[in-house]
Amino acid sequence: MKRQAKRSKRALILFIVLTALVLAQAVWWTVFMAQLVDEKVEIAEELDAGAEYIEDVQKQEYRRQIMVGLEGVFFLVAILVGAWLIYRSLVRAEDVKFQQENFLMSVTHELKTPLASLQLYLDSLGSDKVPPEKKAAIVPRMKQDVHRLEQMVQNVLDAGRFERSGYEPQMARFDFSALVGRELERVEQSAWSRQVKINGSLANEIFVYGDEVGLMRVIDAVLTNAIKYSTDDPAQIDVSLERESKGCLWTVVDHGVGLEYHHQDRVFERFFRIESEATAGIAGSGLGLYLARELVLAHGGRIWAESEGLGQGTTIKISLKTDEK
Repeated sequence: MKRQAKRSKRALILFIVLTALVLAQAVWWTVFMAQLVDEKVEIAEELDAGAEYIEDVQKQEYRRQIMVGLEGVFFLVAILVGAWLIYRSLVRAEDVKFQQENFLMSVTHELKTPLASLQLYLDSLGSDKVPPEKKAAIVPRMKQDVHRLEQMVQNVLDAGRFERSGYEPQMARFDFSALVGRELERVEQSAWSRQVKINGSLANEIFVYGDEVGLMRVIDAVLTNAIKYSTDDPAQIDVSLERESKGCLWTVVDHGVGLEYHHQDRVFERFFRIESEATAGIAGSGLGLYLARELVLAHGGRIWAESEGLGQGTTIKISLKTDEK
């Protein structure tokens, strides 16, 4: 984070220096043109030129000065705009570079943790000292780790595919209420490192025309994100699904680290992760909400985040069109 700030600071200094040089050049040129007019008038006066001639010289020089000044203003604005674009490009390039570095570190951690866990479970299954009942309890945890690895690999592949060619949903009519209900039960029963309590209030029989598998991934990504960033123990997640005019609204509320206002749109960017003391120990690749946004947009829906600020929790809302008969 400090290295990114240092790079952004260098880009800002470069922009300020370029701007100062351009403004200094503009001031010098203005002063030079004014001196040139005075010199011509002085020469005309030394040659005993008439007042009308001197006045005509002044008018011609002023008109020329205005013409050159307008051209100078145009080029000044063009140079400043160019300098600003260069600065913005440098900042964005550094931001993307930082996000990619952060992504590689996060993915390495995300892959290493379940692999180490699987290795430990396999050693336990092969040991004669571990009783059969404990071996039986290990199998669901291994399945959870395998699912986590599969999800990570799939997210990475889909992120590249969506960026290149977008997402083409396999559309069909299905009960979105039932899908949300099943996903809530599955996520609540998954093997998390702490207990999870999901409080749901779901309207029944809300049908949508969409890709059931894709929207299932959206639900999983949003719920997983809410649980990871929740600071309650057990994690308290409030979920609601309600009808709207020609659509439905799915809302997920956590009571976690929250978001600053300028991050509420950025959390859906690819590789973006908030770097702070509150999120330092939270694993993630920065792809879950990005893929959720792409999937929701492919269904003609809308997804957005709301938060009152740091420590105030985060609300994710998804609006979809319904297919009610």
